[in-house]
Amino acid sequence: MIRDTRAIPYPDRVVSTRAAIRRLSAARAISVTGSQVAMIALTFHIYEMTNSAVWVSAVFLATFAAMGILTPIGGWLGDSFDRRKVMIISDVGAAVFFAGLVFANEPWMLIALAFLATAAEMPFLPASQAAIPNLAADEDLAWANGLVSQAFALGITVGPLIGGVLVGGVGASTAFGINAFSFLVSAALVWSVKGRFQEKRAVGAERPPKVRFTEGLRIVWQIRLLRLIVLAEVVAYSVVGWAMVADAPLAKLFDVGAIGFAALISCWGVGMLIGSWGIGRWLGERRIEAKILLIGMLIDGVMIAFMGLSPWFVSILIVSVIGGAASGCVNVSRQTLLQRAVPDHLRSRVFAVAEVTATVSFTLGLAIAGPAIELIGVRPSYVLSGVVFALGALILIPVVRRPVIQSTSP
Repeated sequence: MIRDTRAIPYPDRVVSTRAAIRRLSAARAISVTGSQVAMIALTFHIYEMTNSAVWVSAVFLATFAAMGILTPIGGWLGDSFDRRKVMIISDVGAAVFFAGLVFANEPWMLIALAFLATAAEMPFLPASQAAIPNLAADEDLAWANGLVSQAFALGITVGPLIGGVLVGGVGASTAFGINAFSFLVSAALVWSVKGRFQEKRAVGAERPPKVRFTEGLRIVWQIRLLRLIVLAEVVAYSVVGWAMVADAPLAKLFDVGAIGFAALISCWGVGMLIGSWGIGRWLGERRIEAKILLIGMLIDGVMIAFMGLSPWFVSILIVSVIGGAASGCVNVSRQTLLQRAVPDHLRSRVFAVAEVTATVSFTLGLAIAGPAIELIGVRPSYVLSGVVFALGALILIPVVRRPVIQSTSP
């Protein structure tokens, strides 16, 4: 194992690069966990107030709309301003709006504040993704992405469980308050990181030219690697939401109840933790991220399809762990590829474009998931989702055949 001795110069200080990544990962884990807690509390609270699935749908529509509309702005902020400050302000803003949920007593107020809180969160992700190559030594980049991916997986695994316990035990308002506090803790952790969040240029060096707001979209279209990754994700995510919506009907089909339904989600999350941890340490300086991305997506597709074919629920849980592990490997390799392919001053924009296209594809598929599952059935929905996901992976074959050239900042 590489010892934690590399350092980054920062205002006459020497700080461990691995310590910086650990703090950033801890901030990510805390904020994601808090967001999951709040989402569980919000959906349950609004349904309890209105007894209407329409209002619950409005929650998801508002949050996904905020993500789709405002993520490009978050990418622009991450490239145009100090990323550390952008992340701190993002966390504090989210804390303020989530605190407002504590005092909201009308469904429309809850949804409006949820939209604003999601909007405040938006700049954090592209800024943090773009900052990692500056905070981590090059040989530690895969490890750093693995640790951040683990933090995300941990948040989406334990957040819903904590949210359910809090809503049942102390109520939704308390859950909102705890989530607001979690964002303040995240902001404090980011503030404590003293490394470089942006590329440092030599004195007298020419500054990067000012670029248009839409420059990230042009870069994605121009660079073959980025174009193929985005296209692969658009295809892969187009119907993968059908499998997610089918989780509850699948649990009912096997008569395993709420515990079985929760196990499906948790097993995938556990797999993501394992995959992110393993690939982040194994990759090291190996430049085979494109192969890992292709193989991981293929495995994901096969595992999703198998979930619709398996006659035993236990085997489905095992397959979920395997699929989650492959997903963790995909996340780490994807992040590393994007970070190395794009100049620092454009990196947040490119990450924002990648996230938006994947989210839009996923959301459009999710919009027709319910009627589609009722039409073709639960098991065929998994099979179709897995097959389409694997087809998306095959788009990456040209990337594997031709070496990826690391970009340098102009």
